Amino acid sequence: MNDLENYKAILENHFGAGSATFNTTTGTTNLIIGALNHTQFVPFRTAFGKRLERLNALYSISDSNRKNLIDRANDIATANNWDGAYAELVAFDFLNSNLDYSSLINLSKTVPASATLAGGLGMSNVNLDGYYDDFDVWFDVKALGDKSRDILDGIIRDAKKNLGIPTVVISPEYPLDLDYELFQKHRRALLAELENGINVAAQTTYFKSTVIPELAFRLMLQGGVLAAISTYDPYGHAENHHKLLFTYAKKFSLTSPTLIVSVIFPWFSESVVQHTDSSEIFYRSLCRRFFCQYVKDSSPAKTILTKFQGNESLSQVTDKLSGVLFLEDTSLTSIDSAAQNVKAYAYFNPNAAHKVSRHFRDYLSSLRFFVDDFAHDNY
Repeated sequence: MNDLENYKAILENHFGAGSATFNTTTGTTNLIIGALNHTQFVPFRTAFGKRLERLNALYSISDSNRKNLIDRANDIATANNWDGAYAELVAFDFLNSNLDYSSLINLSKTVPASATLAGGLGMSNVNLDGYYDDFDVWFDVKALGDKSRDILDGIIRDAKKNLGIPTVVISPEYPLDLDYELFQKHRRALLAELENGINVAAQTTYFKSTVIPELAFRLMLQGGVLAAISTYDPYGHAENHHKLLFTYAKKFSLTSPTLIVSVIFPWFSESVVQHTDSSEIFYRSLCRRFFCQYVKDSSPAKTILTKFQGNESLSQVTDKLSGVLFLEDTSLTSIDSAAQNVKAYAYFNPNAAHKVSRHFRDYLSSLRFFVDDFAHDNY
């Protein structure tokens, strides 16, 4: 049974015959469906099954949200958006985990772009991943990915293919808090530089970039162990990455509280966020920069959002995001497969135009969120 066939069986076991709509013969796989078809990941497989079991019970056949739920589960079997789809299932499961306090989340909400900042981006409609009727809170789910490493892995993959050296191991060394936009901006130059810098005949084992001086590559041409060294500062990481929140501006409501829900998982998130004691420092610093740094900044939003045509300033964009929730999914190493296996953090914007209610904050506390609103740290 291939990965897709196995995943189809899992979905139809939980959601019923015909719920899996993808083609099982394409050979597509990814880290999620691959693990679900491997005995090495029994704790994860069991926890994932329990998550589907809970979601199936929450959104019954008569619930209009059920189709959106099953669509997201099917999307995990696609090559391109498996991480985002998985992140949505994590969020839907966890954020629905106290129905004594709140009714079910509505999955998928489409609104006119004029109701959001998307109007300034020339859009007609905007789709959000979830909506709380009880609290009038909108949210969109994002997989907190490792953008820098994704770009570098793509460069390395292309270089190995172009040079015809598929078995050579190439590992980058760079400060893990470095701005991912540097790699984005210089991708073509970095690829050319790496291809020109590798000389297999001369047994190149180390190459330092001049395009980005903080970047270097270590190579292993034969068997063995390859070690690379990197540095990290959570405050620098937040300084360099907080502008990522601007890219979600099209989701920000002009009338209701809006949240971004960031899901962290080992197979698509930055290792420094998961395997150090710095994650909470990074989360808080990232949010504080976005919430507080621009509060008096009257610069046009297009100074950062280059395609934005609205009249809003940077201050008026940042005050439309009411908060950010971080969900750390620990199901990969779960010791209790029936549990939620999520560590949760909530950071609220003290300068938000539309603040979440006390009732909603109490609801998050009932889910055991750590909550911070920068009440005494807003300057």
